[in-house]
Amino acid sequence: MGTPIAEMMAPGQLKPLAPSVASLSSAVLYREHAQRVAGWASRLGGPRRGADLEDVVQEVFLRVHRALPGFRGEAEITTWLYRITENVVRARRRKESVRRFFGFQQAPEAEADELPSPRPSPEGDAVQRQRARMLYEALDRLPETYRNPFILFEIDGLSGAEVAELTGVKLPTLWVRLSRAREQVMNELNRAKRKDDRASH
Repeated sequence: MGTPIAEMMAPGQLKPLAPSVASLSSAVLYREHAQRVAGWASRLGGPRRGADLEDVVQEVFLRVHRALPGFRGEAEITTWLYRITENVVRARRRKESVRRFFGFQQAPEAEADELPSPRPSPEGDAVQRQRARMLYEALDRLPETYRNPFILFEIDGLSGAEVAELTGVKLPTLWVRLSRAREQVMNELNRAKRKDDRASH
């Protein structure tokens, strides 16, 4: 990876901020993008991490506040926010994996029954929670380079171009990763279904 242009220039040669960038504040960014960040965090984190979604959003915008003076507008503001959100979620997923390994918190299966659902039927709630649990267990087995684009494209409903911009990959590369992610997810879901079928007999 090449050295950022800003680091190659002397302090007095730094590119001046565009007016739209110079006028940014963390309060404005929170007001305009908090809902978008919450959506990313919810999808990337998965349903069992929904309880601390507010904490995730607060941590994202705390990092935004700290990093904003260094933001010079080389990337779209949504791309910049997404990268920060992705980093926060990644750190929390890693920490939770360690805590589960040492038995410091409930396993995902135990937490799944506590997930909120918009569906009114108790039977529908159970089916939706089960499907969400199976999907995110399958996604958690994917490498992040496949997992996150899959979530943004298939679950969040973003276009290929939008996902490519957010994740910083070229569109042909994205299509390859999505294809491999779909294949791996389906294999994992089929494996989980066979396991459940054997357990029910």
